[in-house]
Amino acid sequence: MKKTTYLTLLTAVLISVGAAAASHNKMVYVDQYDLNDDASVTLAEFDQARRAKFDRIDESNDGIISEREYVFEYKNRLDGQLQTDRVGQVKQTKIRFKSLDKDQNAQMVWQEYDRSGSSHFERFDTNGDNVIDDNDTQATKTWGSNKDKKQQTPQQISAKRAAKLRWAKTALRMPTTHSYKGFMTIYDADSDNRVTLKDYTARRRAAFDVTDSNDDDWISEDEYLFEYENRVDRQVQRTRKNAIKQTYVRFSVLDKDENGQMTFAEFQRSGHRSFKRLDTNNDGAVNSDDPMPKKRKHKKHDKKKHSKKSDY
Repeated sequence: MKKTTYLTLLTAVLISVGAAAASHNKMVYVDQYDLNDDASVTLAEFDQARRAKFDRIDESNDGIISEREYVFEYKNRLDGQLQTDRVGQVKQTKIRFKSLDKDQNAQMVWQEYDRSGSSHFERFDTNGDNVIDDNDTQATKTWGSNKDKKQQTPQQISAKRAAKLRWAKTALRMPTTHSYKGFMTIYDADSDNRVTLKDYTARRRAAFDVTDSNDDDWISEDEYLFEYENRVDRQVQRTRKNAIKQTYVRFSVLDKDENGQMTFAEFQRSGHRSFKRLDTNNDGAVNSDDPMPKKRKHKKHDKKKHSKKSDY
């Protein structure tokens, strides 16, 4: 009973994040449309890349993109990215197990599991009152914010940029406690914006017991992986369903005359808006010289108008 109840609770706090369109992130945008590898995208490059993309989606080669073609191409890209992301998640989980298993005996006991949790709690509980809330120092509410910023070599800078790009492309996002907001999302069960050490430890103990599937009071790597992979797979399905649903909405928005056929002009209308939005210094190119644009407020679409039945 305890395990079923906890799994239900854990599922409830998972954050479902759809795969964002590439144009919503400048780093991904430049990577996608930069044809000459100069870390900059001119309007001419963008138009050329968009034409190639349009023709690739247009499988029937009739000069228009149907809803089926549009969604099919996106599904393929999404599934490939989700598979890549899943492999990465599993790899990190194996590393995490070895890090928690301090004596390296392939058996993680509660004390090892709890040691990690305690240090994590202490990091956010800056005033040491055994409660994490708004009274704790704001400066430490982002993971790694207190790390020393040392001068980096070009190789380190390049590696860091590549890692940021991989992260930006990630479609599968799992809940994380590396930020104050993520920590509270997972552990603030009653949404009162405070987490006591007692409640935190109790939930951590419940998570340990769920993972210890054979109830022998220690967790093997297989048990650790099995529990996490189940959560990952549920998140993959949620992410996929929500992202594909949004793709139908996106098609209907792009198809201005609502005839079920997207022309290149309709395709480009949205593309040019994204280019103009990211070219914040108006020099005709999107690159690192452009300050980040202000966040947009998304309009709510008519659910009845955009609802589609499909196999997600």
